[in-house]
Amino acid sequence: MSGLLLLLHLKLSALQKLQETANDILRKWWPNSPGFAASKRMESYEEVGRVSEIFIYPVKSCRGLAVEAAEVTPTGLKYQALMDRHWLVVNEKDHFLTARQEPSLVLVTSSLAEDGSLCLDAPGKDTLRLPVNLEQGRLVHTKVFAVAGEGVDCGDEAAEWFSSYLNRPGTRLLFSASNCKKRDLKEWKMFAEFAETGDEVAFPDYAAFMMLSEASLDNLNAKLDLPVTIRNFRPNIVVTGCSPHAEDSWKSIRVGKAEFRRMKQCDRCVFTTIDPETGVKGEKEPLETLRLYRQAEGAMRKKVGTSPMFGSHLAADREGTIRVGDTVYAVVD
Repeated sequence: MSGLLLLLHLKLSALQKLQETANDILRKWWPNSPGFAASKRMESYEEVGRVSEIFIYPVKSCRGLAVEAAEVTPTGLKYQALMDRHWLVVNEKDHFLTARQEPSLVLVTSSLAEDGSLCLDAPGKDTLRLPVNLEQGRLVHTKVFAVAGEGVDCGDEAAEWFSSYLNRPGTRLLFSASNCKKRDLKEWKMFAEFAETGDEVAFPDYAAFMMLSEASLDNLNAKLDLPVTIRNFRPNIVVTGCSPHAEDSWKSIRVGKAEFRRMKQCDRCVFTTIDPETGVKGEKEPLETLRLYRQAEGAMRKKVGTSPMFGSHLAADREGTIRVGDTVYAVVD
């Protein structure tokens, strides 16, 4: 019996040495190999928190839908048939509109009907039902900030609904169908250094995902006379159990089987001053307070000016399901 154990021990030792030799060869001759890179990430991941909330925003600038679980895809979160920020409100010239110009958009809520339709509701309006797999219609070329993309016009009923609600004639709704050109983030010259080939999105301002910690929000609220909520900042993934702004230092992130790559910190604008419950735009907070301690530095300061940084923009390197309660692991700078 002891001889058998000795033999097994010798075989295991030989296998371990073989693995070490293989890793040494990869490290020397192929340091950027996917297998070696993944191995390095796995070895350096550490537990940093837990997912406390997940939000998906089907229509850009409209109220987020809180969900218990979502699929991570290259172009954003997916909840059942709904994709994050794949619908876009535009004006009569097909230029994108957000709550920066129309604050009441934050009061438009999304839900899924039993037949799989997207239902939109807003104060004083009947429910608007939209198909979630629209492929045919007028193809519209548009831009969100500096990056061009395409969307299919959702038709006259949707156009009349938004035109009436916003009291803005000529407003229309677009959908980033599967056959539409997605926005290539490498094309945004100011932020091109943070994107990799294949980082493409539908209609978010920038990245496919935004992560924010509860601790960062609590730290901000401790400095404000009137607290704000997580909805002021429109994250996709909220993390609890970490220190304030710890998310700034998470270079790679793993939740379940999904893996994310940090792109850059999220620069903030007047959108954060809109009350998500009333649709009323405030004068200065929380932006003014954030500027006191969350200013960008160095080269980023030249890019974003006085816009404060709050939360982290992410890209997906591996798909998978994430759930509220999942442990968050990260490679920390």
